Parts: sequence; C-alpha cells; structure tokens
Amino acid sequence: MTELTLLKKLISFDSQSFKTNKPIVDFIAGLFFPKQCRITELKKDDVKLYNLEVRFPGKKSSKPFIFSGHTDTVPTSSRWTRNPFKAQVIGNKLFGLGSTDMKAGLACMIMAALSIKEKPAQDVVFLFDADEEAGCTGGKDFIKRLKFKNAKVVVCEPTDGDLKIGQKGGLEVKVTFGGKAFHSSRTSYEKNLKFNAIQKACRAIVALGALEKKMEKQKSDLFTPPTQAICEIKGGTAANVIPDECSFVINRRLIPVENKEQVLAAIKLVLLAVDPKVKIQETFWGSPNLLNQESELFKMAGRISRSVLNKVGIKVTSGWTQAGLFKKWGDCLIWGPGVLEMAHQADEYCPIDFLTKMTECYKRLIEGNK
Repeated sequence: MTELTLLKKLISFDSQSFKTNKPIVDFIAGLFFPKQCRITELKKDDVKLYNLEVRFPGKKSSKPFIFSGHTDTVPTSSRWTRNPFKAQVIGNKLFGLGSTDMKAGLACMIMAALSIKEKPAQDVVFLFDADEEAGCTGGKDFIKRLKFKNAKVVVCEPTDGDLKIGQKGGLEVKVTFGGKAFHSSRTSYEKNLKFNAIQKACRAIVALGALEKKMEKQKSDLFTPPTQAICEIKGGTAANVIPDECSFVINRRLIPVENKEQVLAAIKLVLLAVDPKVKIQETFWGSPNLLNQESELFKMAGRISRSVLNKVGIKVTSGWTQAGLFKKWGDCLIWGPGVLEMAHQADEYCPIDFLTKMTECYKRLIEGNK
C-alpha cells in the first residue's frame, strides 16, 4: 500500500463534521493489531463520534512522541465541480474532500506508524480524533483522559511542509441583546434606543470597531497583529416588528503575548456600556502556541526537513489547530503535507509528490533522526 492508495481510500469515507466518523475510524484501526488500538465512543448531540489511539510502547516512556490528526472534514458545498468522495488524480494533484485538510496528514501518519517494526526508543502514540472542525469534541476528550509529560507532539495539519512553530489563539463570544417587541409604526428614536435589540447590537458592533483599531498597532516579531470580526448575526422576526432579541458572534484571534481574560474584559466593557443587561457567553477558547526554537523537537524537525524536503521553512499561522490543546503535554509543532490555502475550499487538492516525503519526515522523527 502506498500513501496515494491510502489517501484515496480515506477520501472515500464521508466523514463530514456533522456525521459519525465510525467507518473511517474502523478502517484505520483495522490496519493495526487490536492490542495496539483503543477506540473511545463519544457523543455530540445525537451523533456518535469515535476517537482512536494507536500505541507503540517504547523502551522508555519519559519523552513520548505523539502524532495528531483529525478524521473529520468540513461539510462539502455546491461549489464542488467533481465528486468530493471520489479521489481524482490530475497531474501532480489529488482532488477530494479532506485531501489537504487533513487526510493527507492522516495517510502519512498511518504509513509512518506501519513502518515501525522494532520497539522504539520512546513510546510513540498516534491520535486520530473526531470533530476538530466543529468543536474539538475528540481533542478535548484526549486532553481529559490521557496524561503525558515532556512529550513531543506533531500536529499533522497542512503546512506545505513548513515548520509552523506558532499559532494565534481563538476566542469566540456570543453576544445577545434583548428588547421589547411591538409594531414598528409605534416606535420612535428614543424607543429604538431602549427597545430595539438590533439597533443595540449595531451600536455595540460600531463600538467594538475601536478595539480593532487598537489591535492593529500591536507588534510581534513573528505574528501579524491580533484580529477581531463579527462573523454571525441573527435577529428580528418580521419587517414590521421591533426586534426583542439580537445575537452576534465575535471571533477574536490572540497572539501569544495577549492575556485572554484581559481581552474578554475589554470586550465586556464595550458591550455593557450599550446595555447593562446584555448576555455575554464565551462559546470557544483555544490557546495560542509557540514552540521554542531551542527545543529538541524543533532542532530534530529542522535537520530532517533540510535533509528530506531541502528546506527549513519556519512560520506561524493565524489559524488555530489542536496544538493549542495538546501543548499541555509538551512541545508542539504543526507540520504536515497539503496546500494550506486549499483547506476548506471547493475542489480541494493535495500535491502527490509531497506524500512520501512527509512520511519519511515522520519516520525519521520516530527513529530519532537516524
């Protein structure tokens, strides 16, 4: 079996984030001995989800190597021009849903795992989790159940082969303004200020813009400035009824030097000034991550990248990965195959020639760069 054959098979599984991932997990587990695998059933709403751990006990357990990948994909869309679940090769590109994000990474992880024939120097653990694209149910379960110390963690998300040593944190806040519903013909300027929930939300959004301007002045050696955006808004029941409720979601990206509680406090101050009764709910928090370039993991990966990929691209990402969760266990590096710009895109593809090279990188990490 080659990486290409395996990736084609992985793409054939419909593991969109709102569906169960049981078929793909059962397939991956079937490639290994039962004693190496542990499948954990989880539940999100009415959907059953599954985490898979594949373990290779080493001569020592003091500094385990952990490879992480998620089995779900984003939902497909009508913009696809080909069957998203039937892998198609055109030139050096393999098209299919999840080809880049991140079934290419899964394929390389699996092939590296299958190459282990002797007891490794340290424990090696491969984690395949559910729901990364829609809430991190699987990743949070791993963090809750598994205890690792001094680990070296490789998150195999697409990075174009670059060493992504850092990422911004992700904060999502749901804001709900209340008001009073009545016929719009009976309103006035003063009544809109007091009762119109949509207009309250609009005033709050304008006020939040002042925070955005301040963010642009924040400097960092590696990261672009932090960002903030309103990405979802809901309110109103009819064109002639004053809305008694309006909610919107703030998406805030933090650089590592920022403090989440201070950021949240600044947001709350703006919102409460509009309406002291506003409801503020933190719906998601993912920590930022920054790998020390003096760490053993970074130095190993750098040597391997130079040897196998003929480059050492050192970058950070504005997006969020589960490195923000798994850094609890030790040093985290984001490093994998795939074209990052193709993630979450229609007609997603992954360069084929990258697959065997990334597998080789993972194998050398496991072997201690021998």
